[in-house]
Amino acid sequence: MKYIIPFILLFSLYTQHAFAEAEKSTPFVISGVVSDSSGSASIKQFVRYLRNKTNINFEIYYASNYSKLSRVLRDNPHAFGWTCGAPYVEDEKQDQQQLVSVPLFKGQPLYHSLIITAIKNSEKKLLDFKGKIFVYSDPRSNSGYLAPSVQLLEQGVEINQHFSLMINSGSHKNSIVSLLNGLADVAAIDEYIWIEYIKEHPDTLSELHEIERTGPYPFIPVVAGKDVAQTRIRKVREVLINMSNDRQGKLILKNIGMDGFVNKTTSFYQPVRDMINMVDKNTDSQR
Repeated sequence: MKYIIPFILLFSLYTQHAFAEAEKSTPFVISGVVSDSSGSASIKQFVRYLRNKTNINFEIYYASNYSKLSRVLRDNPHAFGWTCGAPYVEDEKQDQQQLVSVPLFKGQPLYHSLIITAIKNSEKKLLDFKGKIFVYSDPRSNSGYLAPSVQLLEQGVEINQHFSLMINSGSHKNSIVSLLNGLADVAAIDEYIWIEYIKEHPDTLSELHEIERTGPYPFIPVVAGKDVAQTRIRKVREVLINMSNDRQGKLILKNIGMDGFVNKTTSFYQPVRDMINMVDKNTDSQR
């Protein structure tokens, strides 16, 4: 019996230490904002780079959609994440999510929403696809759903009434594959994801092409939960902004198809807020 009590005590201390160590890890939540982000080596390198440069024990958490990403950040307010402009705008209002930094794409913190269809199709713009099948990445995606919703609404058309069927593919990559397989007629695709996909699959251009684009829109932000201290946010922001000045950082940026990061205030996303308000106002008027 005298040996059992010390063993229990030691086991208890070890368990407490293990939990303490686990609590020191900080989730870095990511969904489909970065090309092939789920399990990609480039994303693992990116998070490892942040971990080494900031001394914050980041652990990658993959979310299958933006709603899950938002929920994880809500339930773990000390976490960081990489999200989309539209979810950020909603989560900043509802959950006090904090803006950390915005990546640069083609030298600017901006991107477009592209309307993609098969080359064989005769339609010239999204409005022409009345009664056809539309595929989108996520109902909270700025480029995949919000942008085409506004695009049609500005022409007096509601997206839910324009198509015979709308398919939620789960990612921009899946939307492109749906077009290639003939499962849908048209898609709204993130410009960044489209370019990265074409790099890997150049033959796609013999089957699909861009017929319209809208934007530019504020690009996909790195964010932090409401309880993350400003000192920690500044540390991460500084590392992100200096990535383009660091040899290893440059290589990682090249691998994910970005040019760097910049500091922006929440007002930078006002165009996205205006788009959400426009859609919400129209929805309310239909009730």
